[in-house]
Order: sequence, then C-alpha cells, then structure tokens
Amino acid sequence: MDVHTARALRRFLWLAILLCLLILVCPRRVGAAPQSAPPAAPASPLQSADKSSLDADEAQALQNAIRSAGDNPQTLIQQLEEFLVRFPKSPRRELVLRTIFQQAVTTNDPAQAISAGERLLEITPDDPNLLLTTADLLARHASADGHSQERALDYATRLVAWAEKARNVPPPPGVPAEKWAETQSLTCARAYVTRGKLYADTGKNAAARADFEKSYEAYPSPGAAQQLGDVLARLGETERAIDFYATAFAFPEKEADPARREQLRRKLGSLYLAQHRSEAGLGDLILKHYDELTQTLAPRLKSQADSNANLQDPFEFVLERLDGSAMKMADYRGKVLVMEFWATWCGPCRLEGKLLERAREEFRQNPRAVFLAVNVDEDRTSVPSFLQEEGWTLPVAYARGIDHLLRVRALPTLLIFDPPGRVMYRQEGLDPGTFVETVEKKVREALAPASANALSGSR
Repeated sequence: MDVHTARALRRFLWLAILLCLLILVCPRRVGAAPQSAPPAAPASPLQSADKSSLDADEAQALQNAIRSAGDNPQTLIQQLEEFLVRFPKSPRRELVLRTIFQQAVTTNDPAQAISAGERLLEITPDDPNLLLTTADLLARHASADGHSQERALDYATRLVAWAEKARNVPPPPGVPAEKWAETQSLTCARAYVTRGKLYADTGKNAAARADFEKSYEAYPSPGAAQQLGDVLARLGETERAIDFYATAFAFPEKEADPARREQLRRKLGSLYLAQHRSEAGLGDLILKHYDELTQTLAPRLKSQADSNANLQDPFEFVLERLDGSAMKMADYRGKVLVMEFWATWCGPCRLEGKLLERAREEFRQNPRAVFLAVNVDEDRTSVPSFLQEEGWTLPVAYARGIDHLLRVRALPTLLIFDPPGRVMYRQEGLDPGTFVETVEKKVREALAPASANALSGSR
C-alpha cells in the first residue's frame, strides 16, 4: 500500500470515529425523526440558541481533540480525557470512553485502561469484555490495596454470573454449535480463573480451589492445572496437587514457556520427593497424563488457534524467529522497541526496511533501543529469499497474531514503544523524505530521562 493510500485510510478512520461520535448528539442533522417527549414549556429563542451553541462547541472541541492528536494514541487519550472534563455530561461520553479504553489497551497503558474501563462499567455494568479485561488489569497491575482487590473481585464475580448464564444461550444464526460451545466454555474458564486468582491472592484458598476446578472442568488448560496444584498444595492436599502439577507439565502445548516449565518441574519434583521419598515413578506419572491429555484433547488440539490467542498485553506474546525458535516479547520490557510490520508483497516495505536499517545504525551501540522487523505474510515460503535479496540485517520475526492485537491495518506500519511499554508513536505508510529523521527523533525522545519522568508524572 503506497503512502497516499495509507494516509487516506488513516484520515478515513479518524473521520469515521468522529462521525460516530457526532451522530449520537446530532440525529436531526442526519435525518432522524425527533423522539416524542412529554409536553413542556416552550423554550425561548435564547435558550434554543444556547443549546445549539453548546452542541456546536462540543462538536468542535471533539473535532479539535481528534485532529490535534495526529498519529499519537497517547495524545489522543489525553485530548479525549480533557474533552470529558470540559463536557462531563456529553451524550458522546460512552463512545469517547470506549475509544480511550480501546486505545489504552492497544497501547499497553493499564492504568489508563482501568480508569476508562471502570467508568464504562458504570454505564454498561454487564459488558463481559469490559468485566474480563478490567478485572484482569486490576489483578495484574493495580496496587495491592484492599479497595482495588474488592473492585476486581466484584467485576470477576459479575463476569462469572454472566458467563454461567451465557453457556445456556443457543448459538446465533450462522455460528456452528460446536464452535459456539467452545467459545462459551473458554469464556467461562477465563472468568473462573480470573476470580480464582483474586481469591488466592487474598488467602481464600478454598474459594480459589473451587474456581480453579470449575475453570479446568470448563476448558482444560495448563494454567488452570498449575493454579489448582498451587492452591491444593497450600491446603495440604498433596497427592491431588502432584496430580495437577503433572497434568500441567504434561500438557501438550505448541509454545510452552521454558522458564514456566522449569519452575513447574521444580515444584512437581519437590512435592513428589517429599511425599514419596524419591522420584521413582514420576516419569511414568507424567507420561500417563500426557497420553490421557492427547487423547482427550485431540479434537481441540487439531484445530487449536495460536497460543497467543486471547492475550491482551503485547509483551506476553511469543513471536517466531526465521529458524522456528521462540522470540519472547517479554525480553524487551523496559526498552525502547521499534517494530516495523511488513510483507514480501508490499512495495514500500522494501524501502522502509532499508531506511530503518539507517535509523538503527544511530543506536546500534545502545542496548536500550531495539529494532525488530515483524513479518505478516500468511505464506512464509518467500520470506527467506526476500531477506537474502534485500540484505536486511534487522532482527526478523513472524507476527503470530501480535499484528491483530496492535491493529495493524496498513503496510508498512511502524510502532515505537516507550520503556513503560506503551505505544508512543505510530506511522502507517511511508514518507521517505522524513522517515529516518522522524524515527531517530522519536527514539531519542523515548530514551531521554526527561521523557520518562514526564510520562510517569502524567499517569
């Protein structure tokens, strides 16, 4: 996609957001019939003029907020927050909050996402996606004070109630019953495990055990099995804990985290040794569970989506290098990360790759700045030959779904993450005349201590 097309698409997306926001308060301007209302005293011309003026002021303020944000999602969030301060009772409030929430989640800004999510839940208290994401964000990122835990537990409990009811709802037209049932089971499992973690964190082990058991029953996963093993060990149910640790260790995963498996192996070995005085028979137990799991989960494993599915934090993703080895995004936490999304069929991507090589040279001796070329080709067969032909020296990885999380809609797309892990710059398309200078400038800004202090102070 050429730069002019990419810019036109970006302008169209911003205008679409603006139109959605404007249409909620200007129905008459798009041909909607006025709603009936109880009889009221007729408004004076002055009152009508004031109302019209307020509508115009609000619409103009929103337009200015979107336009002034440019390509920076953090600026967009700040501008929309200022809009809500200025117009706290705006009929656009829900849609503005959803835009803030979506941008905060996409750019990995958990504090802002929690704030927007909780305000949205005051408007739509039974929204399952909001409940799940907000509870999960609170559990992982909020302070450990009792009030935060109570809020997270409340959201998780409401999510569990919704998920239990949803399992009895028939599938919508056109959705296969089997796929619908799997999706609902997975939602239920995630709801239980989210609440179970909160119970475990507050020492309510019996309640945590019940939720982890329900989670594993609804949709077996190594995470639920390990969590169940942990809580059973704390409750003194050693044999059951060993059983679930062995299940978690034997679980057939495509991309198992070596560090997590090593930690699980130590837990399993230690508990088994304490119970049986030796590790004799442990290998047989693991093989037994592996055989059972591969047979029980055969249909699911055959059609199972990528292991990155359902992740909301880009730094939890595991990408794939050209040689098939795992590239953990977690290794880049705390660094300035420049990610270029490209494909072999994208003409401008060839030039952007070479320009990015030039920008990278400026920071080659700085370990805090990392550059990564992320390929999104569905057919990877031509990728190695493309790289050999172009002579790129950039580290290259296959996207494995992270492009969908980060809403990469055009190619090439460049994202720059700051050390806290938020997207501080986004560019769709290519402007060859300014690309290298812009990238170098943005990376320097992200590396600067003053920038880091300003970001932390703005939270």
